[in-house]
Amino acid sequence: MRPTPTAGRWLSLAVVVLALGAGLLVGLGAADTSELLNETVEVDNESDPVTIAVEFSDDFNDSSTDVASVEATFYNETEFNDSGTNATALHTVTIEGKETERIVEDVYFEDHANLEYNETTRVVVEGDAEKVETVEIEGGLIGGVIAYGDAQPGFGVGVAVLALALAGVAARARGGD
Repeated sequence: MRPTPTAGRWLSLAVVVLALGAGLLVGLGAADTSELLNETVEVDNESDPVTIAVEFSDDFNDSSTDVASVEATFYNETEFNDSGTNATALHTVTIEGKETERIVEDVYFEDHANLEYNETTRVVVEGDAEKVETVEIEGGLIGGVIAYGDAQPGFGVGVAVLALALAGVAARARGGD
């Protein structure tokens, strides 16, 4: 039995509302991701140190927060591939800053017994994405700057879901139930 035109319109509206709601939830959930950067580096005695630069947001949107932090953790690449962040951390550095501050931290492999030259090392930088504009890693043999920007992950997903929902409504309207 074919639904009446009115029922079809209500069904279309319900689908659009559900799709928009799901898209917004996906977009908002993705924006809370705490992993800001996940890259490999290799360092030798001539390319030491690895420099981590963090630029904090110009507004933390929370009057009770004066200082935000990110944590950069170094792992052996092979162990990381096997166990992810459950692998043994070779070294961890915490970088703290206030709104609008850019903090630069040099991590010298020669100063840390667990960090070895000529070994591929995984660096995972975690923090509150709403409080961090950019994170950059430079040095070692990475051949340039690796950066995390201020784009909100998940926003594109919400926009894509919205576009698909609107296209469905337009097609439904043209099709005439």
